[in-house]
Amino acid sequence: MKKYLVIGNPIDHSLSPKLHNYWIKKNNIDAIYEKRLVEEKDLKKLCDEVREGKIEGFNVTVPFKEKINKYLDGYTENASKTRAVNTVYRKMEDRECIIMGDNTDVYGFQKSCSLSYVSRRGAKALIIGAGGASKAVICALDNIGIKKFAIINRTKEKAQKLIEDLKIQKADIYEWCKDEARLSKPDIVVNCTSLGLKSGDTIPLEFLKYKKKFFTKKIIFFDLIYNPSETNFLKTAKEIGQLSINGKMMFIYQAQKSFEKWHNILPEVNDEVINLLND
Repeated sequence: MKKYLVIGNPIDHSLSPKLHNYWIKKNNIDAIYEKRLVEEKDLKKLCDEVREGKIEGFNVTVPFKEKINKYLDGYTENASKTRAVNTVYRKMEDRECIIMGDNTDVYGFQKSCSLSYVSRRGAKALIIGAGGASKAVICALDNIGIKKFAIINRTKEKAQKLIEDLKIQKADIYEWCKDEARLSKPDIVVNCTSLGLKSGDTIPLEFLKYKKKFFTKKIIFFDLIYNPSETNFLKTAKEIGQLSINGKMMFIYQAQKSFEKWHNILPEVNDEVINLLND
């Protein structure tokens, strides 16, 4: 039986095993998909296990999407562009085993944007956080025509590096809890941090406290977190009358691409799959 994993820290929140094992059963594949709590020191060993055939591949979640890079042999275009990986797989090249990294989050977010009518050319996106997930989101938004970005992060240096890595032409940088008063009104706000996984997590952005009259147009609030389905960030958006979207569809579509990479089968996304994650 082939084995696949999702790794991270924390990892209890992940619904990846539920989704992948559903597709595995539907497609009569002799495999199992599990979650594993790991530390940074475990990353090299995991890649060695893929190389040795003990594991067929694995998904990567916070906080290892960038840290995994140094243990890989090659990257897909999206992984190379974002310098972040969420899918690891093995392929043979000239009779040599190559451990590859892909970033299916780009596809997942772009697909979920098309479902959520996030396709405003000329719009400005506010990105919260400057980690691996932020890179995938920016690439996806750039692909659908959004070219203006503002990035807010605890350190301006990391946000600046993100801009340089992705070669973003138009981007403003703000420091968390210091520069919120200078924020211009965005069209889309995306939380790319892990704040929200715990019930008490809040995102201390001052503009979220403004009254509804502050918003002269509808703003889309998008949280990459899908479990819980409604974070405090999204609750606040709803309270001030804005559109709030969680990361469930992004999660499903990035998983769909990972599954295809491993099994050469594009699994179906339908109401049964979506409802599976509501249980």
